[in-house]
Amino acid sequence: MWRIDQKRIYFDKDLPNYIVNNMTKERPLRKYFPKINGLLVKLRELSISDAMNNSQLMTYNISKSLWQVPYPYTIEDAVNFISSSYRDFESQKAANFAIQYKNNPEDVNRLVGTISLKNVNFDKKKATVGYWIGELYWGNGIATESVALVITFAFSILRLKEICAYVFSENKASIRVLEKNGMIKKQELNEFNKMSGRYQRTTK
Repeated sequence: MWRIDQKRIYFDKDLPNYIVNNMTKERPLRKYFPKINGLLVKLRELSISDAMNNSQLMTYNISKSLWQVPYPYTIEDAVNFISSSYRDFESQKAANFAIQYKNNPEDVNRLVGTISLKNVNFDKKKATVGYWIGELYWGNGIATESVALVITFAFSILRLKEICAYVFSENKASIRVLEKNGMIKKQELNEFNKMSGRYQRTTK
């Protein structure tokens, strides 16, 4: 497990201005889904219209680095995930963001990956972050900025105090993203992955 706590994050004082909604202090994940506007990316709510693109971007090289994500990843799988993301947001368990890349020559409104703030526990003031970026868009700093925005959102807006992330030990690129965002390795696990049918070492 990789972890960062509130004391180690530099707060972006302008972040509240990026959140274009009317979230209430009492129920910060309840009223409207947040939209976050960074330098490279925009984070928004997933739409059913993202399902086709989500399915196409989910290659084997991505799915093998995610915990129990099937491959091939069908449109039905994508629709199910997007539908469940609405329920998770309503119950305040998670906020699953679509990532848009501002320099995307294809279409700036096109989904290039997703990032999730999940397992949100307001009582313990902690949550987990998880993400993936389509292979075509690797190496552009998209994941690094997306993680930075979500971490700052979690601490500045939701008032959480600890964020964790799980990553396979061989996923060096994802580990670098976490390190760039100030996260530190806390624990290493050896768990059975149903999708791969083998034990895989996971750091957290």
